[in-house]
Amino acid sequence: MVILASSWTPGASGAGLNEYPLDVTRYTLTIEPDIDKGFIDGTLIINFHVDPKAKSIVLDAGNLNVHEVTGNNVAAFSKNQNKLHIELSGRTQKENEIIIKYDGNPQNGLQFHSETGEAYTVYFTSQWMVSHDSFHDRASLHLNILVPKGKKCIASGELIGTGKRGDKTLFQWRQTYETPSYTYGFALGDFNEASDQVGNIKLNYYSSRLSGEVLKKVFVETGNILQFFEQKSGVSYIQNSYSQILIGRHYQEMSGLSVLHASYASSVLKDSSEIHLTSHELAHQWWGNMITCKNLDHFWLNEAFAVYMASAFNEHKFGVEKYNSDIALYKSIYDDLVERNKDKPLVFTGWEASRDNRHVVYYKGAYVLHLLRQELGDAAFWAGIKSYSQEYFGKSVETIDFQQAMEKSTGTDLDDFFRKWVYEK
Repeated sequence: MVILASSWTPGASGAGLNEYPLDVTRYTLTIEPDIDKGFIDGTLIINFHVDPKAKSIVLDAGNLNVHEVTGNNVAAFSKNQNKLHIELSGRTQKENEIIIKYDGNPQNGLQFHSETGEAYTVYFTSQWMVSHDSFHDRASLHLNILVPKGKKCIASGELIGTGKRGDKTLFQWRQTYETPSYTYGFALGDFNEASDQVGNIKLNYYSSRLSGEVLKKVFVETGNILQFFEQKSGVSYIQNSYSQILIGRHYQEMSGLSVLHASYASSVLKDSSEIHLTSHELAHQWWGNMITCKNLDHFWLNEAFAVYMASAFNEHKFGVEKYNSDIALYKSIYDDLVERNKDKPLVFTGWEASRDNRHVVYYKGAYVLHLLRQELGDAAFWAGIKSYSQEYFGKSVETIDFQQAMEKSTGTDLDDFFRKWVYEK
Protein backbone atom coordinates (compact mmCIF):
# COMPACT_ATOMS: atom_id res chain seq x y z
CA MET A 1 0.00 0.00 0.00
CA VAL A 2 1.32 3.43 -0.92
CA ILE A 3 0.45 6.23 1.49
CA LEU A 4 0.47 9.74 0.08
CA ALA A 5 -0.09 12.51 2.58
CA SER A 6 -0.59 16.21 2.05
CA SER A 7 2.79 17.49 0.94
CA TRP A 8 2.39 21.00 2.27
CA THR A 9 5.71 22.75 2.61
CA PRO A 10 5.51 25.76 4.91
CA GLY A 11 7.49 28.83 4.03
CA ALA A 12 9.51 31.00 6.33
CA SER A 13 7.40 33.30 8.46
CA GLY A 14 7.79 37.00 8.92
CA ALA A 15 6.79 36.60 12.58
CA GLY A 16 10.32 36.86 13.89
CA LEU A 17 10.85 40.19 12.09
CA ASN A 18 8.29 42.01 14.22
CA GLU A 19 9.81 43.81 17.17
CA TYR A 20 6.61 43.42 19.19
CA PRO A 21 4.18 40.47 19.01
CA LEU A 22 1.71 40.95 16.17
CA ASP A 23 -1.80 39.59 16.60
CA VAL A 24 -4.00 39.70 13.51
CA THR A 25 -7.63 39.35 14.57
CA ARG A 26 -9.39 39.39 11.20
CA TYR A 27 -8.70 39.44 7.47
CA THR A 28 -11.41 40.81 5.16
CA LEU A 29 -10.48 40.10 1.56
CA THR A 30 -12.22 40.84 -1.73
CA ILE A 31 -10.38 39.03 -4.50
CA GLU A 32 -10.98 38.59 -8.21
CA PRO A 33 -9.05 35.71 -9.81
CA ASP A 34 -8.61 35.60 -13.60
CA ILE A 35 -8.20 31.92 -14.41
CA ASP A 36 -7.16 32.43 -18.05
CA LYS A 37 -4.48 35.00 -17.22
CA GLY A 38 -3.38 33.47 -13.90
CA PHE A 39 -3.91 36.87 -12.33
CA ILE A 40 -5.49 38.17 -9.13
CA ASP A 41 -6.65 41.58 -7.97
CA GLY A 42 -7.31 42.05 -4.26
CA THR A 43 -8.37 44.54 -1.64
CA LEU A 44 -7.58 43.43 1.90
CA ILE A 45 -8.55 44.87 5.27
CA ILE A 46 -6.43 43.64 8.18
CA ASN A 47 -7.48 44.23 11.78
CA PHE A 48 -4.64 43.63 14.23
CA HIS A 49 -3.32 44.29 17.71
CA VAL A 50 0.22 45.42 18.40
CA ASP A 51 1.86 47.31 21.24
CA PRO A 52 1.50 51.10 20.74
CA LYS A 53 5.28 51.34 21.08
CA ALA A 54 5.75 49.34 17.86
CA LYS A 55 7.00 51.60 15.10
CA SER A 56 6.35 49.10 12.31
CA ILE A 57 5.00 45.67 11.42
CA VAL A 58 6.15 43.12 8.85
CA LEU A 59 3.76 40.97 6.82
CA ASP A 60 4.31 38.20 4.27
CA ALA A 61 3.43 39.16 0.70
CA GLY A 62 5.06 36.62 -1.62
CA ASN A 63 5.64 38.10 -5.08
CA LEU A 64 2.49 40.23 -4.95
CA ASN A 65 2.52 43.78 -6.25
CA VAL A 66 1.40 46.00 -3.37
CA HIS A 67 0.08 49.31 -4.71
CA GLU A 68 -1.40 50.98 -1.68
CA VAL A 69 -1.47 50.65 2.10
CA THR A 70 -3.75 53.03 3.99
CA GLY A 71 -5.04 53.43 7.54
CA ASN A 72 -5.19 56.02 10.29
CA ASN A 73 -1.83 54.91 11.68
CA VAL A 74 0.02 54.10 8.44
CA ALA A 75 3.02 56.39 7.90
CA ALA A 76 4.71 54.57 4.98
CA PHE A 77 5.22 51.14 3.44
CA SER A 78 7.79 49.29 1.35
CA LYS A 79 8.15 45.85 -0.21
CA ASN A 80 11.44 44.03 0.21
CA GLN A 81 11.51 40.65 -1.55
CA ASN A 82 8.57 38.73 -0.02
CA LYS A 83 8.08 41.02 3.00
CA LEU A 84 5.78 44.01 3.32
CA HIS A 85 7.14 46.56 5.83
CA ILE A 86 4.57 49.02 7.18
CA GLU A 87 5.67 52.00 9.29
CA LEU A 88 3.19 53.10 11.95
CA SER A 89 2.67 56.58 13.34
CA GLY A 90 2.40 57.44 17.04
CA ARG A 91 -0.75 56.15 18.74
CA THR A 92 -2.11 55.08 22.12
CA GLN A 93 -4.28 52.09 21.24
CA LYS A 94 -3.22 48.55 20.33
CA GLU A 95 -6.10 48.08 17.87
CA ASN A 96 -5.33 48.95 14.25
CA GLU A 97 -6.90 48.62 10.82
CA ILE A 98 -5.13 48.86 7.50
CA ILE A 99 -6.30 48.51 3.88
CA ILE A 100 -4.00 46.96 1.29
CA LYS A 101 -4.57 46.99 -2.47
CA TYR A 102 -2.52 44.55 -4.51
CA ASP A 103 -2.42 42.32 -7.58
CA GLY A 104 -0.15 39.71 -9.08
CA ASN A 105 0.47 36.50 -10.99
CA PRO A 106 1.10 33.93 -8.23
CA GLN A 107 3.80 31.42 -9.16
CA ASN A 108 2.71 29.11 -6.35
CA GLY A 109 0.11 29.13 -3.62
CA LEU A 110 -2.68 29.55 -6.17
CA GLN A 111 -2.92 27.04 -8.98
CA PHE A 112 -4.61 28.11 -12.23
CA HIS A 113 -5.73 25.55 -14.82
CA SER A 114 -7.06 27.48 -17.78
CA GLU A 115 -7.59 24.30 -19.80
CA THR A 116 -10.22 23.09 -17.31
CA GLY A 117 -11.35 26.51 -16.10
CA GLU A 118 -10.33 25.68 -12.54
CA ALA A 119 -8.27 27.29 -9.80
CA TYR A 120 -7.44 26.35 -6.22
CA THR A 121 -5.19 27.45 -3.40
CA VAL A 122 -2.53 25.25 -1.90
CA TYR A 123 0.33 25.65 0.60
CA PHE A 124 1.32 29.35 0.55
CA THR A 125 -1.45 31.78 1.52
CA SER A 126 0.85 34.82 1.30
CA GLN A 127 1.27 34.20 -2.43
CA TRP A 128 -2.35 35.22 -3.03
CA MET A 129 -3.18 37.26 0.08
CA VAL A 130 -0.93 39.46 2.19
CA SER A 131 -0.85 37.74 5.59
CA HIS A 132 1.07 37.09 8.77
CA ASP A 133 2.38 33.58 8.18
CA SER A 134 2.91 32.65 11.79
CA PHE A 135 1.52 29.36 13.06
CA HIS A 136 0.59 30.89 16.41
CA ASP A 137 -1.20 33.94 14.99
CA ARG A 138 -4.80 32.90 14.56
CA ALA A 139 -7.45 35.10 12.94
CA SER A 140 -10.95 34.96 11.51
CA LEU A 141 -11.59 35.45 7.79
CA HIS A 142 -14.15 37.27 5.66
CA LEU A 143 -13.55 36.15 2.08
CA ASN A 144 -15.40 37.69 -0.88
CA ILE A 145 -14.55 36.09 -4.23
CA LEU A 146 -15.62 37.37 -7.66
CA VAL A 147 -15.80 34.53 -10.19
CA PRO A 148 -17.12 34.12 -13.74
CA LYS A 149 -20.85 33.57 -13.83
CA GLY A 150 -21.80 29.90 -13.67
CA LYS A 151 -18.70 28.70 -11.84
CA LYS A 152 -18.88 27.29 -8.33
CA CYS A 153 -16.76 28.57 -5.46
CA ILE A 154 -15.89 26.64 -2.31
CA ALA A 155 -13.90 28.41 0.41
CA SER A 156 -12.94 28.47 4.07
CA GLY A 157 -15.78 29.09 6.46
CA GLU A 158 -19.48 29.14 5.65
CA LEU A 159 -21.22 30.58 2.62
CA ILE A 160 -23.43 33.46 3.78
CA GLY A 161 -24.55 34.80 0.42
CA THR A 162 -24.05 35.28 -3.31
CA GLY A 163 -24.80 38.20 -5.58
CA LYS A 164 -24.39 39.43 -9.16
CA ARG A 165 -21.61 41.85 -10.05
CA GLY A 166 -21.96 42.49 -13.76
CA ASP A 167 -21.07 39.29 -15.56
CA LYS A 168 -19.59 37.79 -12.39
CA THR A 169 -20.88 36.19 -9.21
CA LEU A 170 -19.75 37.36 -5.78
CA PHE A 171 -19.45 34.56 -3.23
CA GLN A 172 -19.30 35.69 0.41
CA TRP A 173 -17.65 33.28 2.85
CA ARG A 174 -17.19 33.85 6.58
CA GLN A 175 -14.95 31.93 8.97
CA THR A 176 -15.87 33.22 12.41
CA TYR A 177 -13.43 31.02 14.33
CA GLU A 178 -9.70 31.77 14.32
CA THR A 179 -7.06 29.67 12.57
CA PRO A 180 -3.55 30.32 11.21
CA SER A 181 -3.40 31.97 7.79
CA TYR A 182 -2.03 28.85 6.08
CA THR A 183 -5.42 27.17 6.58
CA TYR A 184 -7.31 29.67 4.39
CA GLY A 185 -8.24 28.75 0.85
CA PHE A 186 -10.72 28.29 -1.96
CA ALA A 187 -11.41 26.36 -5.16
CA LEU A 188 -13.20 27.46 -8.33
CA GLY A 189 -14.55 25.42 -11.21
CA ASP A 190 -17.40 23.92 -13.20
CA PHE A 191 -18.00 21.19 -10.68
CA ASN A 192 -20.49 18.38 -10.42
CA GLU A 193 -21.70 18.16 -6.85
CA ALA A 194 -23.06 15.68 -4.36
CA SER A 195 -23.77 15.90 -0.66
CA ASP A 196 -24.54 13.89 2.45
CA GLN A 197 -25.63 14.82 5.95
CA VAL A 198 -24.25 13.70 9.29
CA GLY A 199 -26.12 15.25 12.18
CA ASN A 200 -26.28 18.99 11.45
CA ILE A 201 -23.16 18.91 9.25
CA LYS A 202 -23.48 18.98 5.47
CA LEU A 203 -20.80 17.02 3.60
CA ASN A 204 -20.10 18.34 0.10
CA TYR A 205 -18.21 16.57 -2.70
CA TYR A 206 -17.05 18.22 -5.95
CA SER A 207 -15.43 17.16 -9.21
CA SER A 208 -15.48 18.37 -12.80
CA ARG A 209 -14.92 14.82 -14.06
CA LEU A 210 -17.11 12.57 -11.92
CA SER A 211 -20.86 12.41 -11.51
CA GLY A 212 -22.57 13.06 -8.22
CA GLU A 213 -23.38 9.36 -7.93
CA VAL A 214 -19.72 8.40 -8.25
CA LEU A 215 -18.65 11.14 -5.84
CA LYS A 216 -20.91 9.65 -3.18
CA LYS A 217 -19.19 6.29 -3.63
CA VAL A 218 -15.72 7.84 -3.35
CA PHE A 219 -16.53 9.73 -0.15
CA VAL A 220 -19.07 7.36 1.37
CA GLU A 221 -17.10 7.00 4.63
CA THR A 222 -16.69 10.74 5.29
CA GLY A 223 -19.51 10.94 7.82
CA ASN A 224 -18.23 7.92 9.74
CA ILE A 225 -14.69 9.33 9.75
CA LEU A 226 -15.90 12.69 11.05
CA GLN A 227 -17.88 11.07 13.87
CA PHE A 228 -14.90 8.85 14.76
CA PHE A 229 -12.64 11.90 15.12
CA GLU A 230 -15.26 13.70 17.19
CA GLN A 231 -15.41 10.73 19.53
CA LYS A 232 -11.63 10.30 19.82
CA SER A 233 -10.97 14.02 20.30
CA GLY A 234 -13.98 14.76 22.51
CA VAL A 235 -14.50 17.89 20.39
CA SER A 236 -17.32 18.46 17.90
CA TYR A 237 -16.48 19.47 14.34
CA ILE A 238 -16.37 23.26 14.41
CA GLN A 239 -18.66 24.34 11.54
CA ASN A 240 -21.79 23.17 9.74
CA SER A 241 -20.19 21.95 6.50
CA TYR A 242 -17.13 20.16 5.19
CA SER A 243 -16.19 20.04 1.51
CA GLN A 244 -13.87 17.79 -0.51
CA ILE A 245 -12.82 18.78 -4.02
CA LEU A 246 -11.14 16.48 -6.53
CA ILE A 247 -8.95 18.89 -8.45
CA GLY A 248 -5.44 19.38 -9.73
CA ARG A 249 -2.39 17.51 -8.46
CA HIS A 250 -2.26 18.23 -4.73
CA TYR A 251 -3.54 17.05 -1.37
CA GLN A 252 -4.11 19.83 1.11
CA GLU A 253 -6.28 20.58 4.11
CA MET A 254 -7.86 24.00 4.66
CA SER A 255 -10.42 25.28 7.12
CA GLY A 256 -13.66 23.52 6.30
CA LEU A 257 -12.44 21.94 3.07
CA SER A 258 -9.76 19.81 1.46
CA VAL A 259 -8.48 19.46 -2.07
CA LEU A 260 -7.45 16.00 -3.26
CA HIS A 261 -5.64 14.98 -6.44
CA ALA A 262 -8.10 14.69 -9.34
CA SER A 263 -7.03 11.05 -9.85
CA TYR A 264 -7.54 10.07 -6.20
CA ALA A 265 -11.00 8.64 -6.84
CA SER A 266 -9.67 5.84 -9.03
CA SER A 267 -7.76 4.21 -6.17
CA VAL A 268 -10.79 4.36 -3.85
CA LEU A 269 -13.12 2.96 -6.51
CA LYS A 270 -10.64 0.13 -7.09
CA ASP A 271 -10.25 -0.65 -3.37
CA SER A 272 -12.78 0.84 -0.94
CA SER A 273 -10.32 0.51 1.95
CA GLU A 274 -7.85 2.95 0.33
CA ILE A 275 -9.35 6.00 2.03
CA HIS A 276 -6.32 7.02 4.08
CA LEU A 277 -6.12 10.42 2.38
CA THR A 278 -9.78 11.19 3.00
CA SER A 279 -9.16 10.47 6.68
CA HIS A 280 -5.79 12.26 6.78
CA GLU A 281 -7.08 15.57 5.44
CA LEU A 282 -10.21 15.42 7.58
CA ALA A 283 -8.11 14.69 10.68
CA HIS A 284 -6.40 18.04 10.14
CA GLN A 285 -9.67 19.80 10.95
CA TRP A 286 -8.71 18.88 14.53
CA TRP A 287 -4.96 18.17 14.58
CA GLY A 288 -3.32 20.88 12.50
CA ASN A 289 -5.97 23.51 11.79
CA MET A 290 -7.33 23.83 15.33
CA ILE A 291 -4.52 22.26 17.40
CA THR A 292 -1.50 23.73 15.64
CA CYS A 293 2.22 23.40 16.21
CA LYS A 294 3.67 26.74 17.34
CA ASN A 295 6.50 26.47 14.84
CA LEU A 296 8.12 24.01 12.47
CA ASP A 297 10.30 22.51 15.23
CA HIS A 298 7.12 20.74 16.37
CA PHE A 299 5.59 20.07 12.93
CA TRP A 300 5.09 16.40 13.80
CA LEU A 301 2.20 17.44 16.07
CA ASN A 302 0.31 18.38 12.90
CA GLU A 303 1.29 15.66 10.47
CA ALA A 304 2.00 12.57 12.57
CA PHE A 305 -1.37 12.98 14.22
CA ALA A 306 -3.17 13.14 10.87
CA VAL A 307 -1.33 10.04 9.62
CA TYR A 308 -1.94 8.12 12.83
CA MET A 309 -5.60 9.07 13.20
CA ALA A 310 -6.25 7.91 9.65
CA SER A 311 -4.80 4.52 10.59
CA ALA A 312 -6.85 4.48 13.79
CA PHE A 313 -9.96 4.88 11.66
CA ASN A 314 -8.75 2.08 9.40
CA GLU A 315 -8.57 -0.13 12.50
CA HIS A 316 -12.07 0.95 13.53
CA LYS A 317 -13.58 0.36 10.08
CA PHE A 318 -11.56 -2.47 8.55
CA GLY A 319 -10.04 -4.26 11.54
CA VAL A 320 -6.72 -4.67 13.29
CA GLU A 321 -5.00 -6.30 10.31
CA LYS A 322 -5.44 -3.13 8.28
CA TYR A 323 -4.08 -1.08 11.18
CA ASN A 324 -1.11 -3.39 11.62
CA SER A 325 -0.38 -3.14 7.90
CA ASP A 326 -0.27 0.65 8.19
CA ILE A 327 2.02 0.53 11.21
CA ALA A 328 4.34 -1.95 9.49
CA LEU A 329 4.65 0.49 6.59
CA TYR A 330 5.47 3.40 8.91
CA LYS A 331 8.07 1.28 10.73
CA SER A 332 9.67 0.27 7.43
CA ILE A 333 9.96 3.95 6.45
CA TYR A 334 11.50 4.72 9.85
CA ASP A 335 13.91 1.77 9.56
CA ASP A 336 14.98 3.01 6.15
CA LEU A 337 15.73 6.46 7.60
CA VAL A 338 17.90 4.86 10.26
CA GLU A 339 19.70 2.63 7.78
CA ARG A 340 20.53 5.60 5.53
CA ASN A 341 21.52 7.77 8.50
CA LYS A 342 18.69 10.20 7.69
CA ASP A 343 16.81 9.79 10.96
CA LYS A 344 16.18 12.85 13.13
CA PRO A 345 14.46 13.54 16.42
CA LEU A 346 10.80 14.39 15.95
CA VAL A 347 11.55 17.83 17.39
CA PHE A 348 14.26 19.45 15.30
CA THR A 349 15.22 22.88 14.04
CA GLY A 350 16.11 23.99 10.53
CA TRP A 351 13.15 22.54 8.67
CA GLU A 352 13.80 22.01 4.96
CA ALA A 353 11.26 20.59 2.56
CA SER A 354 12.83 17.23 1.78
CA ARG A 355 11.33 13.78 1.39
CA ASP A 356 13.37 12.51 4.35
CA ASN A 357 12.21 15.31 6.64
CA ARG A 358 8.62 14.61 5.69
CA HIS A 359 9.13 10.93 6.41
CA VAL A 360 10.39 11.84 9.88
CA VAL A 361 7.47 14.05 10.87
CA TYR A 362 4.75 12.06 9.07
CA TYR A 363 5.65 8.39 9.37
CA LYS A 364 8.22 8.09 12.13
CA GLY A 365 5.88 10.36 14.09
CA ALA A 366 2.89 8.11 13.44
CA TYR A 367 4.95 5.07 14.43
CA VAL A 368 5.94 6.77 17.69
CA LEU A 369 2.27 7.46 18.48
CA HIS A 370 1.65 3.74 17.97
CA LEU A 371 4.51 2.95 20.38
CA LEU A 372 3.04 5.39 22.90
CA ARG A 373 -0.27 3.58 22.64
CA GLN A 374 1.53 0.30 23.34
CA GLU A 375 3.33 1.89 26.29
CA LEU A 376 0.14 3.20 27.91
CA GLY A 377 -2.49 0.69 26.79
CA ASP A 378 -5.55 1.50 24.73
CA ALA A 379 -7.78 2.99 27.40
CA ALA A 380 -5.13 5.32 28.85
CA PHE A 381 -3.81 6.33 25.44
CA TRP A 382 -7.19 7.34 24.06
CA ALA A 383 -8.14 9.09 27.29
CA GLY A 384 -4.92 11.08 26.99
CA ILE A 385 -5.58 11.96 23.34
CA LYS A 386 -9.03 13.20 24.27
CA SER A 387 -7.73 15.25 27.19
CA TYR A 388 -4.98 16.80 25.04
CA SER A 389 -7.39 17.59 22.21
CA GLN A 390 -9.98 19.18 24.46
CA GLU A 391 -7.42 21.28 26.34
CA TYR A 392 -5.65 22.67 23.28
CA PHE A 393 -8.43 22.90 20.68
CA GLY A 394 -8.16 26.36 19.12
CA LYS A 395 -4.61 26.84 20.43
CA SER A 396 -1.01 26.46 19.32
CA VAL A 397 1.16 23.83 20.98
CA GLU A 398 4.66 22.56 21.53
CA THR A 399 5.63 18.96 22.18
CA ILE A 400 5.91 19.54 25.92
CA ASP A 401 2.20 20.44 25.95
CA PHE A 402 1.36 17.07 24.45
CA GLN A 403 3.66 15.19 26.82
CA GLN A 404 2.29 16.92 29.92
CA ALA A 405 -1.32 16.40 28.82
CA MET A 406 -0.67 12.68 28.37
CA GLU A 407 1.13 12.46 31.72
CA LYS A 408 -1.61 14.33 33.54
CA SER A 409 -4.36 12.22 32.03
CA THR A 410 -2.65 8.87 32.58
CA GLY A 411 -0.66 9.55 35.75
CA THR A 412 2.43 8.20 33.98
CA ASP A 413 5.92 9.72 33.84
CA LEU A 414 6.77 9.79 30.13
CA ASP A 415 10.16 11.51 30.32
CA ASP A 416 12.09 8.41 29.29
CA PHE A 417 9.73 7.62 26.42
CA PHE A 418 9.79 11.17 25.00
CA ARG A 419 13.54 11.47 25.41
CA LYS A 420 14.14 8.23 23.51
CA TRP A 421 11.53 8.53 20.77
CA VAL A 422 10.88 12.26 20.39
CA TYR A 423 13.91 14.27 21.42
CA GLU A 424 16.65 11.83 20.47
CA LYS A 425 17.13 9.78 17.34
